[in-house]
Amino acid sequence: MKKIAVILVDWNGIEVTRECLRSLSFMDTSTEYDVKVLLVDNGSEDPLQPLLQEEYPNVIFFRSEKNLGFTGGKNIALRYSIENDFEYTVLLNNDTTVRQDFITYLFDAMESNTSIGIVQPKIFFQHSIRKLWNAGNLYFKWFGITKTIGYGKKTLTEFNSTMLMPWATGCCMMIRNSLFKKDGLSLLNEHYETYYEDVEFSFRVRKLGYLIYFIPKAIINHVAGYIQNAKEENAEGRASPHIVYLNSRNKIFFLRQFTPWYFFPSVFAYQFTYYFLLICRFAFMGRFNKLKMVLLAIKDGILKPYNIN
Repeated sequence: MKKIAVILVDWNGIEVTRECLRSLSFMDTSTEYDVKVLLVDNGSEDPLQPLLQEEYPNVIFFRSEKNLGFTGGKNIALRYSIENDFEYTVLLNNDTTVRQDFITYLFDAMESNTSIGIVQPKIFFQHSIRKLWNAGNLYFKWFGITKTIGYGKKTLTEFNSTMLMPWATGCCMMIRNSLFKKDGLSLLNEHYETYYEDVEFSFRVRKLGYLIYFIPKAIINHVAGYIQNAKEENAEGRASPHIVYLNSRNKIFFLRQFTPWYFFPSVFAYQFTYYFLLICRFAFMGRFNKLKMVLLAIKDGILKPYNIN
């Protein structure tokens, strides 16, 4: 029987984590695989294990005394999964709930072709279950643009074909652990902390020659932005200036890392225009903390190290 690890990371979000664990407890069982949930408490003010272990005794808990970011937190449990000979690892956001058969479809896709390195499910919003959050992903290499397919579209009947993709979302992806053990793939890039870390990781997997697929029969739901966004809008909007910084900086990290020299002129022209307009937008809206964060992100994105090795 093959082993699958499902990794959750929580930082002060016990209410959504509890709902996620509840949905995972109803997953289909199989004689082909065994699933173990690994929960990383990423420096929450109230430690999670005393609050959840009685309710979910089969969960394996990890605790970091400080918030290591999405990548640092996930890597704690990812190391455990690799070292304890799990065949597959599912990285799953804690603000999700899953259909009971989602992991079966992901597992079957992986088992069908050893050239597949990553698969991801179809993702709907949690509070609008007919509204898509992600039905696959695209990358436009001439301009360095990532795009999510189907975002915001209300449908239950479209995007039902298995599709080869350039990258998978970190909200939910199943990874073949032999990539780490046999092919020497490094863990998630902790320079990124969060945002674009999934794109960067996916591109490293593809560089090893593996494929990434969208599996539409596997379905989960996502709250989206639970931790990152403020409950109420303020002068700077809902998204925090720090999130704007990470998103802006990490995009530059990614482009530095993966843009071939022959695409550089068009990528530079597009991204220069994008950041210029973003700065103008924040200035016009009076969101000066975000404006400062974009300028800092550009500086750090150009000058700071990004490579995991």
